Amino acid sequence: MQFKTNAVCAHCQDSILKAMRSRFPNAEWNLDLQSADKVLSVHGIPEDADHAQQVLKTLEETGFKGAWLTQGVEND
Repeated sequence: MQFKTNAVCAHCQDSILKAMRSRFPNAEWNLDLQSADKVLSVHGIPEDADHAQQVLKTLEETGFKGAWLTQGVEND
């Protein structure tokens, strides 16, 4: 599952990944700051709307914005 984020720096990346690993400790997380959409990727949780909303809520609680990407299409 992938999410577009508004992360801009390594500090943003660290904050987001720390929050995600805390909320979803058994998942594998990556945040690509080099991509245009600053894509947050996760493996190890079901790819469904409920989990996507949990990820987006965690992003918001951490002070960031995001959108769920499904096969390269943004889903708000």
